[in-house]
Amino acid sequence: ASKIAKKQKVNILTGIIDPRPSFKNNFKFTDFIISNGLESRDYFNQFIEHIFIYYTYHLVKPIEKLSFENKKKIILGYHGNKIHLDAMFPRVTDAINALANEYDVELWAMYNIKNLGYWKLPEKKNFLFNVKHIQYSQENYFNYIAHTDIGLIPQFIPLKNNNLLNYMIGSLDKKYNESLSDYFFRFKVTTNIGRHLVFAQYGIPIISDMSPSACNFINDGVDGYLAHHSKSWYGCLKSLIKNKKFREKMGKMLREKFDSYASPEVQNKNLIDFLLNLKKNNRKLES
Repeated sequence: ASKIAKKQKVNILTGIIDPRPSFKNNFKFTDFIISNGLESRDYFNQFIEHIFIYYTYHLVKPIEKLSFENKKKIILGYHGNKIHLDAMFPRVTDAINALANEYDVELWAMYNIKNLGYWKLPEKKNFLFNVKHIQYSQENYFNYIAHTDIGLIPQFIPLKNNNLLNYMIGSLDKKYNESLSDYFFRFKVTTNIGRHLVFAQYGIPIISDMSPSACNFINDGVDGYLAHHSKSWYGCLKSLIKNKKFREKMGKMLREKFDSYASPEVQNKNLIDFLLNLKKNNRKLES
Protein backbone atom coordinates (compact mmCIF):
# COMPACT_ATOMS: atom_id res chain seq x y z
CA ALA A 1 0.00 0.00 0.00
CA SER A 2 2.83 2.43 0.84
CA LYS A 3 4.50 1.69 -2.51
CA ILE A 4 1.27 2.49 -4.37
CA ALA A 5 0.78 5.68 -2.35
CA LYS A 6 4.32 6.84 -3.15
CA LYS A 7 3.75 6.27 -6.86
CA GLN A 8 0.55 8.30 -6.77
CA LYS A 9 2.13 11.16 -4.81
CA VAL A 10 5.91 11.25 -4.49
CA ASN A 11 6.16 13.62 -1.51
CA ILE A 12 3.49 11.90 0.60
CA LEU A 13 4.57 10.59 4.02
CA THR A 14 3.74 6.95 4.67
CA GLY A 15 3.85 5.18 8.01
CA ILE A 16 3.10 1.81 9.56
CA ILE A 17 1.44 1.46 12.96
CA ASP A 18 2.64 -1.22 15.38
CA PRO A 19 4.40 -3.64 13.00
CA ARG A 20 5.54 -7.02 14.32
CA PRO A 21 8.83 -8.88 13.71
CA SER A 22 6.96 -11.40 11.55
CA PHE A 23 5.78 -8.56 9.33
CA LYS A 24 7.18 -9.11 5.83
CA ASN A 25 8.22 -5.64 4.70
CA ASN A 26 11.57 -4.09 3.79
CA PHE A 27 10.16 -0.62 4.68
CA LYS A 28 11.65 0.79 1.47
CA PHE A 29 8.57 2.92 0.88
CA THR A 30 7.93 3.74 4.56
CA ASP A 31 8.90 7.06 6.13
CA PHE A 32 8.05 6.31 9.74
CA ILE A 33 6.80 3.71 12.18
CA ILE A 34 4.61 4.11 15.24
CA SER A 35 5.69 1.50 17.80
CA ASN A 36 4.35 0.69 21.26
CA GLY A 37 7.56 0.64 23.29
CA LEU A 38 11.33 0.96 23.49
CA GLU A 39 11.79 -2.71 22.68
CA SER A 40 9.86 -2.41 19.43
CA ARG A 41 11.56 0.86 18.52
CA ASP A 42 14.99 -0.67 18.99
CA TYR A 43 14.13 -3.69 16.85
CA PHE A 44 12.71 -1.69 13.92
CA ASN A 45 15.55 0.83 14.04
CA GLN A 46 17.40 -1.84 12.08
CA PHE A 47 15.19 -0.99 9.11
CA ILE A 48 14.00 2.58 9.51
CA GLU A 49 15.20 5.75 11.23
CA HIS A 50 12.05 7.64 12.17
CA ILE A 51 10.07 5.86 14.89
CA PHE A 52 7.56 7.35 17.29
CA ILE A 53 6.60 5.53 20.48
CA TYR A 54 2.86 5.71 21.20
CA TYR A 55 1.96 3.85 24.37
CA THR A 56 -1.10 1.64 23.90
CA TYR A 57 -3.32 0.64 26.80
CA HIS A 58 -6.91 0.23 27.89
CA LEU A 59 -8.44 3.60 28.63
CA VAL A 60 -10.49 2.65 31.67
CA LYS A 61 -13.63 4.09 33.20
CA PRO A 62 -12.68 6.47 36.04
CA ILE A 63 -13.70 5.64 39.57
CA GLU A 64 -13.62 7.29 42.95
CA LYS A 65 -11.20 5.12 44.92
CA LEU A 66 -13.08 3.27 47.63
CA SER A 67 -11.98 3.58 51.23
CA PHE A 68 -10.40 0.45 52.67
CA GLU A 69 -9.55 1.90 56.09
CA ASN A 70 -10.88 -1.12 57.96
CA LYS A 71 -9.87 -3.70 55.40
CA LYS A 72 -7.31 -6.22 56.62
CA LYS A 73 -6.90 -8.21 53.42
CA ILE A 74 -4.45 -6.88 50.80
CA ILE A 75 -5.56 -7.43 47.22
CA LEU A 76 -2.82 -7.92 44.64
CA GLY A 77 -3.98 -7.28 41.09
CA TYR A 78 -2.98 -8.76 37.75
CA HIS A 79 -4.50 -8.28 34.30
CA GLY A 80 -3.20 -9.57 31.00
CA ASN A 81 -2.32 -12.77 29.20
CA LYS A 82 -2.44 -16.13 30.95
CA ILE A 83 1.16 -16.73 29.80
CA HIS A 84 2.41 -13.98 32.11
CA LEU A 85 0.58 -15.63 35.00
CA ASP A 86 2.53 -18.82 34.33
CA ALA A 87 5.72 -16.74 34.10
CA MET A 88 5.14 -15.50 37.66
CA PHE A 89 6.08 -18.96 38.92
CA PRO A 90 8.24 -19.33 40.89
CA ARG A 91 9.90 -15.89 41.15
CA VAL A 92 6.83 -13.84 42.02
CA THR A 93 4.61 -16.53 43.51
CA ASP A 94 7.37 -17.47 45.98
CA ALA A 95 7.45 -13.86 47.17
CA ILE A 96 3.66 -13.79 47.61
CA ASN A 97 3.77 -17.14 49.41
CA ALA A 98 6.33 -15.81 51.86
CA LEU A 99 4.16 -12.77 52.52
CA ALA A 100 1.10 -14.97 53.01
CA ASN A 101 2.76 -16.22 56.20
CA GLU A 102 2.73 -12.67 57.57
CA TYR A 103 -0.26 -10.95 55.97
CA ASP A 104 -3.70 -11.77 54.62
CA VAL A 105 -3.11 -11.43 50.87
CA GLU A 106 -5.17 -12.44 47.87
CA LEU A 107 -4.40 -12.33 44.15
CA TRP A 108 -7.04 -11.14 41.72
CA ALA A 109 -6.08 -12.35 38.26
CA MET A 110 -8.02 -11.09 35.23
CA TYR A 111 -7.38 -12.94 31.99
CA ASN A 112 -9.33 -14.61 29.19
CA ILE A 113 -10.68 -17.67 30.99
CA LYS A 114 -13.29 -18.45 28.32
CA ASN A 115 -10.69 -18.86 25.57
CA LEU A 116 -7.66 -20.04 27.54
CA GLY A 117 -9.10 -21.98 30.48
CA TYR A 118 -8.31 -21.54 34.16
CA TRP A 119 -4.81 -20.93 35.47
CA LYS A 120 -4.02 -24.33 37.03
CA LEU A 121 -0.87 -23.50 38.99
CA PRO A 122 -2.69 -22.39 42.18
CA GLU A 123 -4.21 -25.86 42.49
CA LYS A 124 -1.05 -27.76 41.55
CA LYS A 125 1.30 -25.83 43.82
CA ASN A 126 -1.04 -25.32 46.79
CA PHE A 127 -0.31 -21.62 47.17
CA LEU A 128 -0.74 -20.20 50.65
CA PHE A 129 -2.75 -17.32 49.20
CA ASN A 130 -6.12 -17.40 47.52
CA VAL A 131 -6.46 -16.62 43.80
CA LYS A 132 -9.63 -15.02 42.48
CA HIS A 133 -10.03 -15.81 38.77
CA ILE A 134 -11.71 -12.99 36.85
CA GLN A 135 -12.92 -13.18 33.26
CA TYR A 136 -11.28 -10.53 31.11
CA SER A 137 -13.66 -7.76 30.02
CA GLN A 138 -13.58 -4.00 29.72
CA GLU A 139 -16.18 -3.72 32.49
CA ASN A 140 -14.13 -5.83 34.90
CA TYR A 141 -11.32 -3.28 34.95
CA PHE A 142 -13.87 -1.05 36.70
CA ASN A 143 -15.50 -3.84 38.72
CA TYR A 144 -12.32 -5.50 40.02
CA ILE A 145 -8.92 -4.15 38.98
CA ALA A 146 -9.81 -0.64 40.17
CA HIS A 147 -10.29 -2.06 43.69
CA THR A 148 -6.92 -3.78 44.06
CA ASP A 149 -4.22 -2.42 46.37
CA ILE A 150 -1.03 -3.28 44.46
CA GLY A 151 -0.53 -4.03 40.76
CA LEU A 152 1.78 -6.85 39.69
CA ILE A 153 3.39 -6.74 36.24
CA PRO A 154 5.54 -9.76 35.33
CA GLN A 155 7.04 -9.33 31.84
CA PHE A 156 9.90 -11.78 31.42
CA ILE A 157 9.91 -15.23 29.85
CA PRO A 158 11.36 -17.69 32.41
CA LEU A 159 14.93 -18.88 31.85
CA LYS A 160 16.61 -21.70 33.70
CA ASN A 161 19.90 -20.36 34.99
CA ASN A 162 22.32 -23.28 35.08
CA ASN A 163 26.01 -23.92 34.58
CA LEU A 164 25.55 -25.48 31.13
CA LEU A 165 23.69 -22.43 29.87
CA ASN A 166 26.35 -20.11 31.30
CA TYR A 167 29.06 -22.16 29.60
CA MET A 168 27.34 -22.26 26.20
CA ILE A 169 26.71 -18.52 25.95
CA GLY A 170 29.92 -17.39 27.65
CA SER A 171 33.44 -16.88 26.33
CA LEU A 172 36.02 -19.64 26.88
CA ASP A 173 38.44 -17.47 28.84
CA LYS A 174 35.75 -15.31 30.51
CA LYS A 175 37.17 -12.22 28.83
CA TYR A 176 33.93 -10.36 29.60
CA ASN A 177 34.14 -11.23 33.31
CA GLU A 178 31.11 -13.49 33.14
CA SER A 179 29.72 -14.58 36.49
CA LEU A 180 27.02 -16.94 37.80
CA SER A 181 25.34 -13.85 39.26
CA ASP A 182 24.87 -12.26 35.81
CA TYR A 183 21.33 -11.37 34.81
CA PHE A 184 19.61 -13.27 31.99
CA PHE A 185 16.46 -11.54 30.75
CA ARG A 186 14.26 -12.78 27.94
CA PHE A 187 11.40 -10.64 26.70
CA LYS A 188 9.43 -10.03 23.53
CA VAL A 189 9.90 -7.23 20.99
CA THR A 190 6.30 -6.33 21.81
CA THR A 191 7.03 -5.78 25.52
CA ASN A 192 5.59 -2.42 26.61
CA ILE A 193 3.99 -0.55 29.52
CA GLY A 194 0.36 -1.03 28.54
CA ARG A 195 -0.49 -2.97 31.70
CA HIS A 196 1.35 -0.44 33.84
CA LEU A 197 -0.79 2.38 32.48
CA VAL A 198 -4.07 0.76 33.51
CA PHE A 199 -2.99 0.69 37.16
CA ALA A 200 -1.64 4.23 36.72
CA GLN A 201 -5.06 5.54 35.68
CA TYR A 202 -6.51 4.21 38.94
CA GLY A 203 -3.62 5.46 41.09
CA ILE A 204 -2.67 1.93 42.14
CA PRO A 205 1.04 1.43 42.99
CA ILE A 206 2.85 -1.15 40.87
CA ILE A 207 5.74 -3.60 40.99
CA SER A 208 7.15 -4.56 37.62
CA ASP A 209 9.80 -6.74 36.07
CA MET A 210 12.85 -4.78 34.94
CA SER A 211 12.09 -4.59 31.21
CA PRO A 212 13.59 -1.66 29.24
CA SER A 213 10.19 0.03 28.88
CA ALA A 214 9.41 -0.39 32.58
CA CYS A 215 12.82 0.96 33.62
CA ASN A 216 12.27 3.96 31.36
CA PHE A 217 8.83 4.64 32.83
CA ILE A 218 9.16 3.89 36.54
CA ASN A 219 11.12 6.04 38.94
CA ASP A 220 11.96 3.18 41.30
CA GLY A 221 10.78 3.72 44.85
CA VAL A 222 8.95 6.93 43.92
CA ASP A 223 6.08 6.09 41.55
CA GLY A 224 6.54 2.33 41.42
CA TYR A 225 8.98 -0.50 42.04
CA LEU A 226 11.24 -2.54 39.77
CA ALA A 227 12.18 -6.06 40.82
CA HIS A 228 13.54 -9.33 39.48
CA HIS A 229 14.62 -11.81 42.16
CA SER A 230 12.03 -13.29 44.52
CA LYS A 231 13.56 -11.57 47.56
CA SER A 232 13.35 -8.25 45.76
CA TRP A 233 9.69 -8.80 44.88
CA TYR A 234 9.11 -9.78 48.51
CA GLY A 235 10.77 -6.61 49.82
CA CYS A 236 8.87 -4.32 47.46
CA LEU A 237 5.56 -5.99 48.25
CA LYS A 238 6.16 -5.85 51.99
CA SER A 239 7.05 -2.15 51.95
CA LEU A 240 3.73 -1.40 50.23
CA ILE A 241 1.63 -3.81 52.29
CA LYS A 242 2.73 -2.53 55.68
CA ASN A 243 2.31 1.18 54.90
CA LYS A 244 -1.08 2.27 53.53
CA LYS A 245 -0.08 5.94 53.32
CA PHE A 246 3.00 5.03 51.29
CA ARG A 247 0.82 2.98 48.92
CA GLU A 248 -1.48 5.93 48.43
CA LYS A 249 1.41 8.33 47.89
CA MET A 250 3.09 6.09 45.33
CA GLY A 251 -0.21 5.53 43.53
CA LYS A 252 -0.84 9.28 43.43
CA MET A 253 2.62 9.87 41.92
CA LEU A 254 1.96 7.19 39.32
CA ARG A 255 -1.38 8.76 38.39
CA GLU A 256 0.30 12.15 37.99
CA LYS A 257 2.95 10.60 35.75
CA PHE A 258 0.25 9.08 33.56
CA ASP A 259 -1.42 12.47 33.17
CA SER A 260 1.81 14.20 32.13
CA TYR A 261 3.43 11.33 30.23
CA ALA A 262 0.95 9.00 28.57
CA SER A 263 -2.54 10.49 28.57
CA PRO A 264 -4.24 10.58 25.15
CA GLU A 265 -3.96 14.39 25.08
CA VAL A 266 -0.21 14.37 25.72
CA GLN A 267 0.53 11.53 23.32
CA ASN A 268 -1.62 12.97 20.52
CA LYS A 269 0.15 16.33 20.79
CA ASN A 270 3.55 14.64 20.70
CA LEU A 271 2.53 12.57 17.69
CA ILE A 272 1.36 15.65 15.79
CA ASP A 273 4.66 17.39 16.58
CA PHE A 274 6.58 14.33 15.38
CA LEU A 275 4.68 14.22 12.07
CA LEU A 276 4.98 17.98 11.47
CA ASN A 277 8.72 17.88 12.09
CA LEU A 278 9.08 14.89 9.82
CA LYS A 279 7.12 16.68 7.09
CA LYS A 280 9.22 19.82 7.53
CA ASN A 281 12.50 17.89 7.31
CA ASN A 282 11.22 15.95 4.31
CA ARG A 283 10.57 19.21 2.46
CA LYS A 284 14.10 20.39 3.22
CA LEU A 285 15.54 17.22 1.67
CA GLU A 286 13.45 17.73 -1.46
CA SER A 287 14.49 21.35 -1.99
